[in-house]
Amino acid sequence: MKMSPPPLPWLIAALVIGAVLAITFRLKLADDQQAAPTPQIAVSSPVERATLEATCARIDVEARLRAALAAYSVGEDLVSDSLLTDAEMPIASLPGSLWTNDDRARLNELVYQARLAIATQSGVEAKIEAAIDDLRQTPLHEKGSPAVPSAMAGAIADQIEKAMNGFVETRSSQDGQTYLMGYGHYQTADALFRNHRDDIQLYSETADRLIEKSLLLLADFYPSPRLADADMP
Repeated sequence: MKMSPPPLPWLIAALVIGAVLAITFRLKLADDQQAAPTPQIAVSSPVERATLEATCARIDVEARLRAALAAYSVGEDLVSDSLLTDAEMPIASLPGSLWTNDDRARLNELVYQARLAIATQSGVEAKIEAAIDDLRQTPLHEKGSPAVPSAMAGAIADQIEKAMNGFVETRSSQDGQTYLMGYGHYQTADALFRNHRDDIQLYSETADRLIEKSLLLLADFYPSPRLADADMP
């Protein structure tokens, strides 16, 4: 007999993603500038918390790399370099239990080479994509559990929340770099969902539907890397 998966992690993930979905709907229809409430990601055990935090930390690096790639694609070379520089801080802050020193040094070198490529206008996209691939392929060294579907759903929800917050902030600031960072979070959430959707769908059809709906809304908010293309409600 097939056993049902533990409900709590997925119930939490579904509530978080549902909260983000509700917020984005309100944001799409809002005429005022009131700040949207921030949903919180809850976990059911210390191990799950450590796993989720570690997963989110790595994915935040990927979001910065994707934002830098997007910036370069629309001719924002200085912004791309700034976003790559921003990626160095979370790389440095990743705990030793998550990455070895060799892992950290290798990714730092890839990011540095991408910055040099911007200066020479030579193979920038390939170098940033190489850094993203390296980040994805580096195994977790944490002592907790691996990035199982519940942790990945939570991490995707975290990226959706950050993309939504970036859009809210851009509405007020009209700052292109803030928009690009939000765009990077959206692109990262979308890429992760495509890569892990089969596992997420098998584990929880509810979470699958909620993530998909949230990403469709974010696609409206972030139609391209250009702030000028965005429709600010």
